[in-house]
Amino acid sequence: MRAQWVEETALETVQAPNCLLGIVVGPGGSTVKKIIDQYKVQVRVPRKGSKDEPILVEGKNKTLVKEAALHIKAMIDEEKERRRVTTPVSRTLFIPKALHGKIIGHRGQNIRPIIQSLKINIVFPNKNNNNDEVIITGLPNMKLDQGIGHLLSLVTSFPMYGLRT
Repeated sequence: MRAQWVEETALETVQAPNCLLGIVVGPGGSTVKKIIDQYKVQVRVPRKGSKDEPILVEGKNKTLVKEAALHIKAMIDEEKERRRVTTPVSRTLFIPKALHGKIIGHRGQNIRPIIQSLKINIVFPNKNNNNDEVIITGLPNMKLDQGIGHLLSLVTSFPMYGLRT
């Protein structure tokens, strides 16, 4: 009787949000092809629109499969971080409507230097709107927090008014 020899393969899975699968594939499949060639593995990336399906990395060499999976995970983590720090965020401060004009200053003289130096956007409600919400938008870094600090210091320079955050 002949014994059949079955070659074992190693398999690793990598979870990735559907919106980041393109990072693994690359333009025209170039990135995934490089991974396949470099690590001598097969990589199966779920189709766009698939839900909760992992990326499958399979090969004969367990070490190379593990390294390829770690490489893909690092790519995904790097892209997540890049998007986190380059995606603008907004914060809302509640500043009494009566202070808006004073904070902005004549023709924006108080607020313009803050906006320009910190590269943030500050939106006050329309004059006809009695809303107290002031929206500050910028990258999620220290500059957004500095802009909030500058606004709060302008508010506190008018002590008769309170502030909610």
